[in-house]
Formats: sequence, structure tokens, C-alpha cells
Amino acid sequence: MEKINIAIIGFGTVGSGLYSLLDRNSALIKTRTGVSITIKTICDLRTDLVKEKTKNVSITDSWKEIIDDDDINIVVELIGGIEPAKTIILEALKNNKGVVTANKKLLAEEGMDIFEQAGKNKKLGFEAAVGGGIPCILALKHGLTGNKIKSIMGILNGTTNYILTMMEEKNMSYEESLKDAQDKGFAEADPTSDVMGYDAAHKIALLAMIAYGKKVDYSSIIINGITDLNMTDLSYAHDMGYVIKLMGIAKEYNDGLDIRVHPTMIPLTHPLAPVRNEFNAVMFDADMTDPIILYGKGAGSLPTASAVLSDILQIAERGSLEDHPFITGGDASYIKPENRISRYYLRITSLDQPGILSKISGVLGSHDISIASVIQKETESNEEHVPLIIMTHNACDKDILHAVSEINDFSFVKGHVVIIRVEDSLQEGDMR
Repeated sequence: MEKINIAIIGFGTVGSGLYSLLDRNSALIKTRTGVSITIKTICDLRTDLVKEKTKNVSITDSWKEIIDDDDINIVVELIGGIEPAKTIILEALKNNKGVVTANKKLLAEEGMDIFEQAGKNKKLGFEAAVGGGIPCILALKHGLTGNKIKSIMGILNGTTNYILTMMEEKNMSYEESLKDAQDKGFAEADPTSDVMGYDAAHKIALLAMIAYGKKVDYSSIIINGITDLNMTDLSYAHDMGYVIKLMGIAKEYNDGLDIRVHPTMIPLTHPLAPVRNEFNAVMFDADMTDPIILYGKGAGSLPTASAVLSDILQIAERGSLEDHPFITGGDASYIKPENRISRYYLRITSLDQPGILSKISGVLGSHDISIASVIQKETESNEEHVPLIIMTHNACDKDILHAVSEINDFSFVKGHVVIIRVEDSLQEGDMR
């Protein structure tokens, strides 16, 4: 029987979840895999808290003790952030220890040094960084090895999906839905990373790197969150046969990658449309298999701990996780905005006066944007400003942004125009 000693650095939500998983299921794991996993050391600044919740483990507040301990085979980094997490992972890999991490921010923004070092000992696992308990990375690296990945579309953040579900189904405002998500533990006290789209962007960056074998510059990703959406948008979308989801999208074209995170209108018949509440789903559209969907809880203590354990076992059983580096194509290139084609939903809050629609349509026409439909419902109150909803035909991203910039400058427009990209089908987004 293989005996593995691990150390957990960071005893927060996921770290405590991993401890609970091994405490509960270690006998089952031994029976199924022949691997005996022992938590030798837990590192956390809150040593008293760890003592209260654990037994038969060494406890320290110094991660360097773990790096220098030759009896520790695998280091599980779960503190998050950039530093000292980056140094911990690099030092552990240099000492020929296996490393398992859920640190999507670090890997997406500053992971190249880590990936390079991991290429030497092939003992880095980060399944838990994307999708929590959903085996997205395992599916890409192994299940779809023989496929060319045409596109990735994912609902990659449970917090925003829960908020949008409450807004659509319970008629709750964004603020009410966010508070509800926080009360139920689905949103952090500071939800910025989730609601602004940064969390989903970290995940789609990692998936794109694995799918296309290229280094992705995180700063190149288009990122828009959900804070500008209101119940009007979700109601109009539903009336037109759509639902709005915060989507992470990656596609490969001849002239580069298209990687973005933003609210997206997808048809009610789309495979990802029924994904509700805090659940996540990822759809890989591959040339041999066609669309494959993975669905489940994308966060949480135990689901994420399950993904961490999967990497631990792979390192323990095989001695490594990679037979070769997954980034083999160098730096990614990216498509130009004028080549990104889509339909667009525009919500313009304007004065209710004659001639306004003609001015707006004139701006759109001057940028070669054709209008598919216009909706302006009568309001029961005597509000001075009313929502004007425009759905365009296919247009390029660059033209839309220039037109919207001009429309925002009109004195009769209140606030700014809300833009939602439309993905009408699995093949939407063809290039010019």
C-alpha cells in the first residue's frame, strides 16, 4: 500500500473541508485506491482554531517548516492570493514535492513561472481552481485528448448565477439578490471578484490555456460583470425567448483566441439555460464529440475538497500529473474587436420625447449596425425617463462600442447604455 504524507497550508473553507473529507472517508479511499493518505501538518496563522478542530496532526504557523520537512510528499496550498502562495508553490516544486492548489487567481495572473517549474517535476495539480467539484480540467486533459476544442462556454461562478436566478424567478432587485446570496453563504462579504466577473475570468483563462495549449495574458480578457443589470433586462430577455447568464467564453480562430467574460443572452432552449441557483456548468464543443456538458456545484468546502483529493491521488498513484507540458504553443494571439461578430441587446434609458429613436437609429446606422427590433413599453407612472430596448442584427464589437459611446453623450440619455451580447447558437460568433 502506498503511504503519502500531505501538508495543508491554509485551514479555511477548503482546507477544513479536505480535513473533514479525509477524516470521514480515508478507509474508503484506501480500499478503492490502495493509497493511505495522512495529514502530517497543517499550517495556519490561527493555530488555536486548528487545534480545536483537528486531532493527531502537527500544527505550525510557518510554511517554511513544511517545505523543509522531507517526510511530506505533497503540499496542498489553500491560502489564496498571490504572495506568499506563489513562493510556497515554487519552493515546494523545487524541493521535488507534489503541489495541489485551488488558487485560480495566482495561476491565471502570474502562473507562468509555476507552470515552467512544474514542467520539470510534473507534480502540480489544480483541478480545484476551476469548477470546484466539477472535473473540468480532467475532462480536457484526458477525456477530450483526441479532440480539437472549438469553443468553451461556461457558467463559472455560482454567486452570480444565484443572483441572476433570484432576479429572474423571484423578481428581486440586484441588491436584494446579493444580500440573499450573502445571507445563505453563496456570496462573500466583499463580492467584488464574483460580481465584476474576475473570478470567472480566472477560470476561463485556465481552461483556455489547457484547451489551446497557449499562454493566455489575463489582461487581454474582456471582463464585464453583472452590476449594471436590473430586472428589466431579465424580463425583456425572457419575453424574447432568452435568459441572461454571466458566461465565460473561449473560442479559437485562425487569427487568434477570443476570450471573454460578460452577461450573455442565450436562448431558453440552450443547454446551459436551465442551470440555476449556485450551480455551475461548462460546455466543451469538440470536433469529435460535439458539445459535452459538465454540471454541478462549482464551489463550497466539500465539493472543492473532492477536487483537491483527486489531484492528490493522481500524484500519489502515478508519481506525477503531467507527461508533458500543457502549454506548448507559446503566447496566445487574440482576435481584433472588429472581427468579433454577435447580435447585441441594448438598453437605453432616455427621455420619452419625439425624435429620440431616429437620432439613436441614425448613430447605429452610421456605424453599419442594423436594428432587428425595438421595444418601448408604456409605463404606468409618469417617469421622465423610460427604457428603450434595441436588439441588433449581427454587428462587430468595435462598431457597437463606438456607437454606444456616441449615444451615451446624448443629453436625453440617463446614465449609460447597457450592452448584452447574444449567443444565439453553439456556432454563434463566426468571424468576418
